[in-house]
Amino acid sequence: MQADRLIDTRKIMLVGYSVLLILTAKWAFAADERLALILYSGLLLPFFVLMRWPNAPVLLMASFTATLAGKAIYAATVNPLAGPDEIHYYEQVTTFEKLSQFMPYAMEQISTGWMNVSAYPVFGLLYMPFYKWLELDDPLAIILFNTVLLLLIVNSSYRLNESRFAYTLPDADNSRTPFIIISVIGLLMSPSLMYMSSLFAKDITCVWLGLLGAQLMVRRRWILFILVILYATGLRDYAIIYTLSFYFLYTMRIRTAICVMAAAAGLLFMQIGPLGIINAVMLSVFLFISPNPINFGNWEPELLLRTLEAVFMAFVLMISVYQAIVYKETRKFYLMAAVLIFTYACALVLVGYVTITGRELDYGVGTIGDNMVRKKLPVLPLLYTIGAYALIWCRKTFVQKHRKIQLAEENQLGEPELLEPSATAWQGRLAGGKGAEGHAGTRTT
Repeated sequence: MQADRLIDTRKIMLVGYSVLLILTAKWAFAADERLALILYSGLLLPFFVLMRWPNAPVLLMASFTATLAGKAIYAATVNPLAGPDEIHYYEQVTTFEKLSQFMPYAMEQISTGWMNVSAYPVFGLLYMPFYKWLELDDPLAIILFNTVLLLLIVNSSYRLNESRFAYTLPDADNSRTPFIIISVIGLLMSPSLMYMSSLFAKDITCVWLGLLGAQLMVRRRWILFILVILYATGLRDYAIIYTLSFYFLYTMRIRTAICVMAAAAGLLFMQIGPLGIINAVMLSVFLFISPNPINFGNWEPELLLRTLEAVFMAFVLMISVYQAIVYKETRKFYLMAAVLIFTYACALVLVGYVTITGRELDYGVGTIGDNMVRKKLPVLPLLYTIGAYALIWCRKTFVQKHRKIQLAEENQLGEPELLEPSATAWQGRLAGGKGAEGHAGTRTT
């Protein structure tokens, strides 16, 4: 037993396969980068299988296949250098011929501007070794790098839900596994994660670091947590906000979460005023429904899948509000979720306000100041956890209604059986009455 605890065979196999994958990647990408991308998408299957997952192999394999199919579609239709940030990240690949040239530059940038360091050299510390060791120069190669991070995101979310989710579930013995499976499948098939992992950008890395930081906090590995959060902050200034959000969620620290929310709202009010709070409330809803399904332009082919995801999340939001009203058992979870989402919205509104005022633009109601479809990504694991929770409670509603319908049908079917004895007794009484009258008449005669 002690040996099993000290040695995790699955983890050793996963590390070994990862090393083998990297070693063979150097040869494959040297031959043909595009063909290697297709090949290594398939070779990610053993990497996926070696991770710990819920016991639903058919559903997981179908979801993983759908993920690879979606990634292939985005690889064929999306330019990985779609924006200025993506171009600047890729420029580091072409500017520095060797990793030994990049590392001194990155260290100098970090040491001289550590309080306000650019994300370009910081993110480069992660992807430049991948590019330079494999001698890659095609921007599409970032897809393989980000797809591995996507799988780590889904697995980290699964592990937190499986080991730490302690909120009330209907019929916990029979609904806990479906809840976990739904959350895993949702993240695997998320169009937003598929799309953003197809860009040469830092967003997928930010999501994974947030979950990793929360895992380290839950396990009380504080030194590693400090290192992770310092690096994550170099990528996003407010990384601590969504990292703490995951930590509060899985440790159920509702009072601390409310205090942090109050501090964030107070700072927002002091900086912007009531308009900031209004925008934070609006953004809390918009995190669910972005891209906006009401905008017909968002139904174009390139945005269709992400818009359908927004429609699903809008449904999740509506039924979550309904369940919080009807089932008091759900209120603790939904209160925590609402607090965390509003806190994150306050951070985004404040960042957007600084951006807009820095550009000397007008700030008003509904003004966000940045691409919120991208900025919602760090809390996407939370949104899909809410979705899984809402769907599980939906099942209870449907089961209750189904039982009521069954009882009503049984009562309707049972009426003739109940009425038949009454009718027989009535006929007997009627016949008996006639007999009595006859006898009485005879006696009278």
